[in-house]
Amino acid sequence: MSDTSSAGVLIIGAGHAGVECAWALRAAGYALPITLAGDETHTPYERPPLSKGVLLGTTGPDRIVLKAQAQYAAQGITHLPGVRIAALRPGVAVTTDGRELPFEHCVLATGSRARAIPGLHGPGIYAIRTQDDAMALRQAIATGSRLLVVGGGYLGLEAASSAAKLGAQVTVLEQSGALMGGRVSPHTAQAMGALHRDAGIDWHTGCSVIRWEADGAAWRAHTAAHGTHEADVVLVAIGAEPNDALARDAGVYCQDGIVVDDACRTSMERVYAIGDCASTWREELGRHARVESVQNALAQARLVAAHIGGKPPAARRAATFWSEQQGRRLQMAGLVAPGAPCRDVVSTTAKGWLVERYIDDRLAAIEAVDSPVEFVKGVARLSPATPA
Repeated sequence: MSDTSSAGVLIIGAGHAGVECAWALRAAGYALPITLAGDETHTPYERPPLSKGVLLGTTGPDRIVLKAQAQYAAQGITHLPGVRIAALRPGVAVTTDGRELPFEHCVLATGSRARAIPGLHGPGIYAIRTQDDAMALRQAIATGSRLLVVGGGYLGLEAASSAAKLGAQVTVLEQSGALMGGRVSPHTAQAMGALHRDAGIDWHTGCSVIRWEADGAAWRAHTAAHGTHEADVVLVAIGAEPNDALARDAGVYCQDGIVVDDACRTSMERVYAIGDCASTWREELGRHARVESVQNALAQARLVAAHIGGKPPAARRAATFWSEQQGRRLQMAGLVAPGAPCRDVVSTTAKGWLVERYIDDRLAAIEAVDSPVEFVKGVARLSPATPA
């Protein structure tokens, strides 16, 4: 193997996790080269606004940029836009055009992609994972157009909220028994569902599509128990799959993502994985799991930077998430396994509500709607899960 001791760090993936890792390395005093390779041609940008302000048209692409392009050069970070990595070997990555990028350490921040419905593709079918996706969906939605959202999770409901404000007739189909099923308490699911109904959104839970039918420029979704729904535009929002093919092909151990240890190290020496593509042990769930949130991406990026830079890592914090639907801000902290028995304590706040979720008298998670002060206080009270 060639000497890579001065090759620096190669970060593959230029989303929140990748950009934060590059900046955190410099903050940790890392002085060797840092290369950030991303397959999109855009300057790296925030993803959460895509289903909200970007889709709605109130937030322009220039306002979601993570760092101005000039800042990369100022930090001595080489940003390679529009570069895809075809192969990963010890000490070197190879691009699709055959260029070799040597590294001492490699950080995989490849993110995730929208989970597709087998056989459902063609005009009028959309997903939201990139800036281009959001802009394309916005152009397809017109006043009075019929939008069918498949998936009643955070992303689907955020997009439904935005589309309704644009004048679309929106229907949401969710396969599980509740909106945001397994992600929030029954109280929050029901209360948010009522807000969507009040906004004119028709939604159905426990709804499985058994057959799709194309009819000219429109689509028909035939369900098992909720009739047939026609749409001009279909948004598929049924979750995400990790972009782990590069790691798998390199022989890195993967299982629903790139499996990492508590320092985000993969099974390949000097290769780390962070963000949506990484699967780490979660004591709260009793298994390895991927956590798709900006907070998790940033925390793992800083952890890896500290490890590479020889600095002590920051104290671990509870996983946090947020969503904006119908003008309400939902904040969540902590993880609860779907179906786990919880004792939920609901309280009304000045502008919204707070849900404290207890497992065996341990405060495991909290949810706050339009209640930021109560949320911050609740996060400080969360109790970590203990090994079984």
